[in-house]
Amino acid sequence: MDHDNSITIQSFTNSFANFLQSGALLRHEGLWTLIVGPFKDVEKANSSVVSVYWPDFYDLDKGQLLQGSAVFVLDDAGFFAVIENYLQKQASGFSKPLSKAPWLEPSLADFVNTFESILAKIQSDQIKKAVPVVFSRSSQTLSPQDLVQLLVCLRKAPESLYVFGFWQNGEGVLGATPEILFSFENFKLKTMALAGTLAKIENSSAAQFSFYFNQLLSDPKEISEHNFVVEDLKARLEKWGRITTSGPFVLDLPLLCHLKTDFEVSCQSIPEFIELIYDLHPTPALGVAPRSFGFNWLSEYPGQENRRGFGGPFAFIEKDKAICLVAIRNLQWTSKEVMIGSGCGIVEASQMEREWNELKQKRYSVKKILGLE
Repeated sequence: MDHDNSITIQSFTNSFANFLQSGALLRHEGLWTLIVGPFKDVEKANSSVVSVYWPDFYDLDKGQLLQGSAVFVLDDAGFFAVIENYLQKQASGFSKPLSKAPWLEPSLADFVNTFESILAKIQSDQIKKAVPVVFSRSSQTLSPQDLVQLLVCLRKAPESLYVFGFWQNGEGVLGATPEILFSFENFKLKTMALAGTLAKIENSSAAQFSFYFNQLLSDPKEISEHNFVVEDLKARLEKWGRITTSGPFVLDLPLLCHLKTDFEVSCQSIPEFIELIYDLHPTPALGVAPRSFGFNWLSEYPGQENRRGFGGPFAFIEKDKAICLVAIRNLQWTSKEVMIGSGCGIVEASQMEREWNELKQKRYSVKKILGLE
């Protein structure tokens, strides 16, 4: 371990208790960006100090642009050396976080009504696609010790997932999403269409994956759902420059497969990153196609209470680069409850039972990766 890295690890170790009370993190390309609170509001995003932005899904204007008191960048070994040091100093071990908490699952009857309502809009040619969400909830709250155990579990998350989190004042979010709204660095704007899902058998063999791969790439419903996002992004990105696409291909995750198409645009200037978020959020992967129909009406369906930032943008922003995730596959918490959400894309060919099972599998995948199953 080099001298500078040792100093950084020691400095973060000294700040770790504060980090558990108020902090933010992002794992990207093998490195952990770790921000220690308390956080303060800032007016401008594109600055030399990294800012965090995690607004409400339905109201980006409610989002605060925040900067912490210190920022550390550690590799995986360095970050978890700090965590191991913390655990060794505790008087007693911890049980698995939330593992014994009772969960109130979403109502099937409510989802049937939502599904039929959206399908009626599709069949009357008002929309082509919409993405409702449902939530599992528990009244158990999250302690700093629970947070540490969740982080230990997230260390095992595949590199294809972006581990992210933000918490302060007894509220927060922590998860591992496969989806970005955009990234920007060295004048390259990148994004993705991630839509179209197939649930997998746990620990699938190579032969089973080949089956999933071929099934997903040949499923008309999933291809249709995916293409709504692809066409929307092409229209949104063309003003920035020539678009290069790659895909669709299959993103293989432990319990799910997704159709994915990558986009890259060579830009002549650096965007105002908050304006770019407003321009892209939400794509039809989380919202509605066409965009012109709006998406706030989705909040009127049952079970949407305290959705907050689920499916919304989660961004780490610097002066000339930024990464903005789509905040799915996560645990959200307040002082009164914890919740895990999942969404599904409804198109004309959708089948209610299949969508309901997809919703369950997505929530299960979150519990699994957080060590709650």
